[in-house]
Amino acid sequence: MPADQNPPNHSHGRGDFRHDISEIESKAKRHPHCSIVRWHMRSAPRTSRSALALFVAAFALFAANRASGQTGGTGGTAVGGATGTSALAASDFTILFKGYFNGQWVQMNSTQQQYYFNQARCLCDTDPNGEFEVIVEPGSGAGQKILTQLESSLTGGQGVSYLFAGTAGIDCLNPNYAYQGMAAFCTNLLAPGSGYQGTQFSTMAAFGNVPYVTSVPIPVAYLFNSLSIPNTCGFTGTCDSAARCTTTNTQTNLQFWVQTNSGTNPDFDPGPSAAVSLVGYVPVTPTNVVANPGNEALNVTWDWGDVNIATDTTLVGVQIFCQRGADNKVFPGFYSAAYQTPAKLCPDNPSAVAAATTAGSPFSGLDPNYLCSGLIPATSTSHRITGLQNGIWYGVGVAAVDRYGNIGAIANVAYGMPIPTVDFYTYYKNDAHGAAQGGYCALSGRHVRPGLAALLFLAGLSLALGLRHRSKRRPPGAGTLVVLFVAGTLTAREAHAQVVHYDDSLVEDRADEVWNGSPRQFAIEARFGLYLPDVDSEFGGKGNKPQAFIFGNKRRPMWQLEFDWEFLQEFGTLALGGVIGYYKENAQACTLASLQQNPNTCGRSGDNTSLRLIPLAALLVYRMDEAATHWKIPLVPYAKIGLNYTIWTVTNGNGDVAWSGASKGQGGTMGWQAAVGLSLELDFLDPGASREFDADSGVNHTYAFFELDHVDGSGLYRKDVLRVGDNTWFTGLMFEF
Repeated sequence: MPADQNPPNHSHGRGDFRHDISEIESKAKRHPHCSIVRWHMRSAPRTSRSALALFVAAFALFAANRASGQTGGTGGTAVGGATGTSALAASDFTILFKGYFNGQWVQMNSTQQQYYFNQARCLCDTDPNGEFEVIVEPGSGAGQKILTQLESSLTGGQGVSYLFAGTAGIDCLNPNYAYQGMAAFCTNLLAPGSGYQGTQFSTMAAFGNVPYVTSVPIPVAYLFNSLSIPNTCGFTGTCDSAARCTTTNTQTNLQFWVQTNSGTNPDFDPGPSAAVSLVGYVPVTPTNVVANPGNEALNVTWDWGDVNIATDTTLVGVQIFCQRGADNKVFPGFYSAAYQTPAKLCPDNPSAVAAATTAGSPFSGLDPNYLCSGLIPATSTSHRITGLQNGIWYGVGVAAVDRYGNIGAIANVAYGMPIPTVDFYTYYKNDAHGAAQGGYCALSGRHVRPGLAALLFLAGLSLALGLRHRSKRRPPGAGTLVVLFVAGTLTAREAHAQVVHYDDSLVEDRADEVWNGSPRQFAIEARFGLYLPDVDSEFGGKGNKPQAFIFGNKRRPMWQLEFDWEFLQEFGTLALGGVIGYYKENAQACTLASLQQNPNTCGRSGDNTSLRLIPLAALLVYRMDEAATHWKIPLVPYAKIGLNYTIWTVTNGNGDVAWSGASKGQGGTMGWQAAVGLSLELDFLDPGASREFDADSGVNHTYAFFELDHVDGSGLYRKDVLRVGDNTWFTGLMFEF
């Protein structure tokens, strides 16, 4: 151990530990009521070298034992072959697969193999895209074993091998079964019509001279049809039919028969095998599909019935199909299919394509040319199809897509007709004849970006916090600021309630000293209130009321964050504050037909329209906290006054900024605001916890407050603006630090 890491040999007394004197003096100045004494440290015990050596040796033995294991198939029991070191075992062979990808045969990895055997490949039958190949690879030394066995056991030295498939749990190599009985359970994959043993995979002699043997292409349909019990496809010649291509989530088992002996049984059983997952059907289906009309769009909704889609691990999403009129494609070739079909995999196989198109199937058997969406996450239950034509009927269906490349059935086809709709801004301009033109001229010209004011505010806030970090007193970090919104006094109480070890390393309160807290420079408020923008005040008692007509008179949540710089603390506290907030209200847009029929009636459409506000404000704040500071009276009245600027945006059914002619539904409104409120200092609930909160995070005081606000958003000197002010209240928490 390096000398500078050796533990001291002396005892642990009060004078043994050396403090940094400057740090102690700094803390003493910050907390004059506390006495800081020295900490006791204990040395860590040394690790025994002999114990370490034993651990290393044991680990080496364990690793060597693990490395000695075989990586091939599992071992099998010798049935008819030789015994001893020259005997073959299942672990001497490995079964691999090749798939047909982009016009060539490629050895599949485990992921490709998992998703290869789907419905579309089954339906492609003898087309290369619907086939696979089996590779049998002898392990190291297996070739010599095979040659030795053949020389001693069989006349001619050839041997035989077969490749079977059967339902999981069926042993196609079991010598206790009569061959004619096994034909009802196991399929010879090289030629199902040749019977149970039937056509050979390869002579065993070939394995003695080559690194691997590859089968001829085998239709995936053979695997799906090998699952039937009794298995009669070999006798009827239907093993490559599409009858069982809709099997869902089932395994078949490939088994390799190895025989070098002169008898009638394999050398060992069980032999090298490979389980293959066959997935040809999506078991879940979107239901209750509805196509709500929108402006040149349909808002499609669906559900999953009783299925808890959040726990499903097989789906990757859904895709939406649509057709115009009787059977016309809407966006042919525009959307890519996230699933596979015979029409895509094997288009030159007409029987496979026909098999995928069942009689009466909508959208021509789920032809990708009828797609009206890309892949939508399975957790979604709605989607808006845009780019349609008003006044035309469209049929819509929703199908589930799984990760194996299968697509499910369509439960029902919903019909809808897009219609013209009227969003809030269009109604405000055309029907109510509102004056707001949009734009941000109140800032610095018409080309100012919509979020510039918000960005300037956030930049200023970041600068203030950055300067705070450079101060001598340690500020609360980013993590602390997050905690402020959820901690409050209860969090401090929990921290105070932790187990305390009373030794001379802890700070001790002195009852005879007054706690004044750490210096105060800033304050943060997080507040909430119910808001209703006074858009309709522009129209007085005359004309339409667009706010009430579209959104109603219900108040909705307004969230705000305020940051104050306390620059003067003489008689009370004077501060400069900046505010940013967020508000949004939504409603279904009106149909144009309903307004044309009756201007006072809004027939709701499938389109959504919204009004979003981002209020910004610069305030002068005065808090009368002298009584709280000197006499511990926890009530602090305060007042605020300043200018505001509110960025507003109106959206149409597509979620885009609304337009009315050449007027854009987005802009900013200048105004002023004032507020009075009352804060309750929460430190008195647990003075000790509040002191610890201050010592740990720099939060001098925590307040709960309630205030009344008058927000004038009428544009000041301008009249062609959207009026977004309100008289309301806010409540929340403030942290002073």
